[in-house]
Amino acid sequence: MGRHTVYSLLILFLFLGCQSVSQKKKRIIAFSQCIGNDAWRQTMLEEMKRELSFNPDIEFLYRDAHGNNALQIDQIRELAKADIDLLIVSPNEAEPLTPIVDSIYQLHIPVIVTDRKTSSGQYNAYVGADNLAIGKLAGQYSQTVLPGKGKVGLVTGLSGTSASIEREKGFKQSILAASGMQISSIIHGGWEKNTAYAETRKHISQMAQCDVIFTFNDQMAMGVKKALDEAQSKKDIKIIGVDALPGPGNGLEQIMQGHMYASMLYPTGGTEAIRIALAIINNQPYKRENILATSVIDKTNAELLALQSHKIQQQQIDIDKRQEFITEQNRIYQNQKSVLNVLVVSLVLAVVFGGVSVIVIKSNWEKNKHLEIKNGEILSQQQQIVEMNSQIQQAAEIKNNFFTNISHEFKTPLTLILAPIEDLETRKDLADDIKDQLSRVKRSAKKLQRLVSDLIDIHRISKAKIKLQVSAVQIDPFIQQVINSFKPLLKKNRISVSYVNKSILKEVWIDEYLMEQVLSNLLSNAIKHTAASGRIEISLEENSFKDYFYLRVLDNGLGIAPIDIEHIFDPFYQGTGSRNGSGIGLAYAKQIVELHHGQITASSKLGHGSIFTLRMPIGNAHYEQEELLKDESGIKPVFKQQEHLEPEVKSPEKNLSFHSDKSKSILIVEDNDEIRDYLRSILESNYNLLLARDSRQANNFMKTHFPDLVLTDIMLPDGSGLDILKDVKTFYQTAHIPVILLSALANEETILEGSLLKADDYITKPFNAALLKVRIANILQSRHQLKEKYSSTVEQFDTSQSDSINESDRRFLNSFSTIVESKLADSRLSVDDIASELHLSRVQLYRKVKQLLDCSISEYIVERRLKKAKSLMADGLHINEIFSSVGFSSASYFASAFKKRYGQSPSTFKKELDRK
Repeated sequence: MGRHTVYSLLILFLFLGCQSVSQKKKRIIAFSQCIGNDAWRQTMLEEMKRELSFNPDIEFLYRDAHGNNALQIDQIRELAKADIDLLIVSPNEAEPLTPIVDSIYQLHIPVIVTDRKTSSGQYNAYVGADNLAIGKLAGQYSQTVLPGKGKVGLVTGLSGTSASIEREKGFKQSILAASGMQISSIIHGGWEKNTAYAETRKHISQMAQCDVIFTFNDQMAMGVKKALDEAQSKKDIKIIGVDALPGPGNGLEQIMQGHMYASMLYPTGGTEAIRIALAIINNQPYKRENILATSVIDKTNAELLALQSHKIQQQQIDIDKRQEFITEQNRIYQNQKSVLNVLVVSLVLAVVFGGVSVIVIKSNWEKNKHLEIKNGEILSQQQQIVEMNSQIQQAAEIKNNFFTNISHEFKTPLTLILAPIEDLETRKDLADDIKDQLSRVKRSAKKLQRLVSDLIDIHRISKAKIKLQVSAVQIDPFIQQVINSFKPLLKKNRISVSYVNKSILKEVWIDEYLMEQVLSNLLSNAIKHTAASGRIEISLEENSFKDYFYLRVLDNGLGIAPIDIEHIFDPFYQGTGSRNGSGIGLAYAKQIVELHHGQITASSKLGHGSIFTLRMPIGNAHYEQEELLKDESGIKPVFKQQEHLEPEVKSPEKNLSFHSDKSKSILIVEDNDEIRDYLRSILESNYNLLLARDSRQANNFMKTHFPDLVLTDIMLPDGSGLDILKDVKTFYQTAHIPVILLSALANEETILEGSLLKADDYITKPFNAALLKVRIANILQSRHQLKEKYSSTVEQFDTSQSDSINESDRRFLNSFSTIVESKLADSRLSVDDIASELHLSRVQLYRKVKQLLDCSISEYIVERRLKKAKSLMADGLHINEIFSSVGFSSASYFASAFKKRYGQSPSTFKKELDRK
């Protein structure tokens, strides 16, 4: 018997043993009752439990909402989380309960609605009586009780419930069909005895005149009876109820005692609901609409019905006792079966373990003999390894010394490069662009100087001589600085780079100098292995426990071969896809990260790019005291930006660029300082600019200014440009403002999402400046033509020529022009009147018209009136008839306005028309 065979037998026996003691999972049916304290609903619950007694494998969950809609919604939401198989619900009111019932149905949990339906019809089955038919039956029975004529009183239930509405409708249809009968009084009993009693007392004079009183349930009938008895009404009023429930104090007893004349049987449907539920969960056929039959219960059949109900209750008691006995016997049987299975499994295991012990002892004896031989060989090889290790250490020392010496030699030419650059920087006659180029050369030279120091540090790290100098660093500016140092290289290779902080983390504890080398190395490698027009993404996020953060550098470049990925951090390793690298950068980065008590990992797929992930602890508790940077001033060290970088928070003056009062204004939202300044340089000669670096600043500008156009990047530090687009196009006041999306994301999904949110244009980075300026000019020109059209024509706006505006603006302009045209003759027409018609405030209407038509509302109305007047004069009307028909209060005001607009009086204009 082999060892694998023995283990397989063990697993098989353990599995069989577990299967024997496991119990079949019960299926769960949940019932949400709107209110459970009245006799009718208690009867429904008893019927459900009676039917479930025949199905002991079903678990039943019951919740009573006590007539509270909000409580019932919460209870249904709680039941949905309990892994139920089916939900039965009796809604308190249809409309409030419809959304939660629909959500349960959409989770593919079967739903049965009883008594009252929901509004949407999203359920599997309905069980309940036809309340309209009950009302009609009560009306017909009332006609048989009265000799074809008489007065009828009506006591309804809770307003708004479908049962009350349908019973009232059915009863009225039946009564109104009889010419000799009339409904003399209607009161609202709210389904409760006390409420019906109080309302009857208030209207006792009217109710006492009735021949028949129909109440919508038996409880309200008893309240009405009590009120009539206290009023000592001598008239024999026949009280008819609904429910006819058995039991003390219920409808059947009241009929037999003569307190009620009759009752309409309103079956609870508890039994039917459970039967349909069982059919659904057992995948058996069932009916969706289950209307329960009703009948009239009076003295002729009340005693028989009560007798039947009592007999059923006695039988149910017998069934429950037998069910308890069967359950107890099953429990005893299962316990005995489990004990027997455990004993059998234990016996088999004992035999198996005995066999295993014999096999293991024999195997160990043979292995010991083999190990003795191997130990001798290992000792011999170990001695050889020690000698080889000594030789390798000597070779590594020689190599490290070589790198250290040659690194020192690099410093001399670097010094000769930096010195002249610093000399040139002091000159004042250099152009700004030349100074920028010198600054970039200087930064690159200093970067080379640091890399030379890194070569020396590799040797120092390997001998554990380097010490961390950790301080609190502002992470966002730190990463932006590293990115900015690569901007010329990125621009040259046409590679876009983005950074997003997905956490609330703003400060990390790191050695700023060493970690800058790590990030620079990762970014340099990403650029090196990414083709033109590619992209690089840097992201920061925290883990769920908030004790580590992850810094990821992702590219869509060539990727790393699977054979290379596990050696990528080995010193001097050069993979199959290497581009003449030295093989020390990633090894050096790994050493620095590990000094920070972190980890660095890489994942990649050939042809799709690579991801490098730094996992670093948050805070400074993991560092030794001597590793923390001492600050002599007592001020906590923070990240210090280099002199060539702009400060993060700009003054308000740098966020605005004013060209002229007549220029259009453009809101630019871009988090990259250099791109934002570049956009400013190419647009400020023609437009007034509002410059924002994030969503918050953009929203502030939108509240205080109404720009003519918005130009926004998609990826922003505190959100997305798509959110700005959505906000602009959603609000009525700003929906007319065109939005251009500017982004390095050129995938179809992002472009489609922007188009669905009604973006007016989408331009990808890197972009052509001339093309961008032309597209901005075209969009603003189309809006200007729209304004010209509306400010110079009287006719209705032609929507076929309005492709340049969105549907929302088109509807507004059509509505606005229609209202003005319809009220031109009203000399009292005001801005408030128009705003009221459009359901806007006065300020909102003014801003909207100003943005779309570039004129005030008053100017627009006067223009329309004058154009209309010209048209009427052309039709041959006299001037005295025209001025009042277009809304001018006097002929002199009309003449003055006409002459100011057209340079001649109305009479002169009319004479010229007559000559023609």
